[in-house]
Amino acid sequence: MDPQDLLNNPQLQNISPEKLELLMKLAQSTSPAASSPKDMAASLKNASEQASKEGMAFSSGERDLIIEVLKQNLPPQERQKVDMMMQMMKGMRR
Repeated sequence: MDPQDLLNNPQLQNISPEKLELLMKLAQSTSPAASSPKDMAASLKNASEQASKEGMAFSSGERDLIIEVLKQNLPPQERQKVDMMMQMMKGMRR
């Protein structure tokens, strides 16, 4: 993902600068070829772990926004896989 996409995305304008910086690092370190749901999940896990190390936590709303932004560059079939995976994860949390 192009890090500029994060800066220019109006959905992410209300995220703290520290969290946005962490997401920028994630975007820069993610290969454009690594755009499968599995790779995206691994990237989000790494970002979450890094945020925890730095004393930050993403709210569920922020995580949902981040996932929506990351999904923008996926083909429709891959987006559906991400959506199904997210529904399964939300079902497991209940």
